[in-house]
Amino acid sequence: MAAALTGWALLLVAARVWGLALPDLEGLKLGAVPLYGEWDLVLTWRLVLPVAAGAAGAVVLPAVARRWPWRRVLVATATTAVGWSLALGAVDGRDGFGDIEQAYGRHLGLVDAAGGPAAFLRGYVAGQDAVPVHLQAHPPGLMVALWAAARAGLSGTAWHTVLAMAGVAAAVVAVLVLSRDVAGDEFTRQAAPFVALTPAAVWHTNADVVFGGLALSGAALVVLATGRSRALGRSRAWAGLAVGGGALFGASLLLSYGVALLAVPLAAITLWRRRPLALAVAAVAGAAVVALPLAWGFWWLDGLDMTRERYYAGVGAVRPYEYFVVANLAVLALALGPATVAGLALLRDRRAWLVVGSGLAAVLLADLSGLSKAETERIWQPFMPLVLLAGGALRSRWWLWVHVMVAVVLQAALRTPW
Repeated sequence: MAAALTGWALLLVAARVWGLALPDLEGLKLGAVPLYGEWDLVLTWRLVLPVAAGAAGAVVLPAVARRWPWRRVLVATATTAVGWSLALGAVDGRDGFGDIEQAYGRHLGLVDAAGGPAAFLRGYVAGQDAVPVHLQAHPPGLMVALWAAARAGLSGTAWHTVLAMAGVAAAVVAVLVLSRDVAGDEFTRQAAPFVALTPAAVWHTNADVVFGGLALSGAALVVLATGRSRALGRSRAWAGLAVGGGALFGASLLLSYGVALLAVPLAAITLWRRRPLALAVAAVAGAAVVALPLAWGFWWLDGLDMTRERYYAGVGAVRPYEYFVVANLAVLALALGPATVAGLALLRDRRAWLVVGSGLAAVLLADLSGLSKAETERIWQPFMPLVLLAGGALRSRWWLWVHVMVAVVLQAALRTPW
């Protein structure tokens, strides 16, 4: 464990020192290299909120996770994660919850300007140079969904915060359900507090937690389908889970291209269980959802190709690959926290490694792809809950206090738009 923690610290130092030697970091908004944003320590009374929320969670949640009935554990863990995320976001006041509004909400007029959602979808790929940079990196699903919600009277920062917190809660519940089905009850109960009280919650008020919540929910249902198909023999009761999980996963692909890499842990678990039929059923359902916008002229693969083109025509061309392939991992290590690193060093259970390791494999593929250069504290949110499960290998709740301190320091010292 000591070697792992030393490596964690050295990785952060190396990424910082190497990054400071690169030119034009300020122009790339990496003043807090390797993190996105600026270092600016702000000591405010609002820091009491995450300190109190983190302390309460660190004291209460381990006992709750160990002793309460399973469904109540899910509710308690998700509630703690949401409260922890809100407490951290509140340190910056209203500005701490404005990212979805800034990145998506204020651009909803583009849908009306195009002539409505059908026309917006039809011209989305060809018109990429006419939309803001952030939208160029994503499919149009969230924009259309937010436009429809606004028409129903659901708009503004409060609604977007509810949406983000729903994503946080869904991701927590999904990853715990998935873990319990694969790695067992005892390990998952031990891991639950570490999934909730993570330093990654500093960046939990953006749309990427929504993408992750939806994708992980789909993955969890498919994993449950593989377990049910094994337990029920010839019964077809598992098929509904596979179809529902595949459909949710497909819907998440219409919100984010990157969550496609969550197919790695999904495939690893289902194939390890030798239940390819459940995976195939889920894949067909997911493909049907992804293909649905074709009726209005949007094809997911065309969008992905255009996103790659626009990325390398912009910031992707000026952020050096060789640096960020290392710095991305340093940012991930900081967001996951030292307890996760310690848990990885102590993790011995093969079933747990199947879940955690396949999550790490998805991150590694994202890193090597070259499509993630900086901002991974936000972009990789969908993958983080799987890796956070490594905390289940730890037996001391004092590691939770370490995570609380890391998160509070980050929230006080780092200024980011999300």
